[in-house]
Amino acid sequence: MTEDDGLIRNEKGGPLVEESLLLGLAVVTVSIVIAVILQATGWAQDVVEGLLQLLQDSWSSLTQLFGAP
Repeated sequence: MTEDDGLIRNEKGGPLVEESLLLGLAVVTVSIVIAVILQATGWAQDVVEGLLQLLQDSWSSLTQLFGAP
């Protein structure tokens, strides 16, 4: 057995490595969740603005229809 075989067989990582990997995974996961939430709220805001614009246009058309000449 050579010295290289010992290095390859030692697959134990220290607690610092494990905590670093878990912390990195948590940061990536939270970033993805925040990005999805921001996109969903942006989409919902666009839908609400579109509906409000439609209602405003409908009200304007209705007041022009029944308005004074």
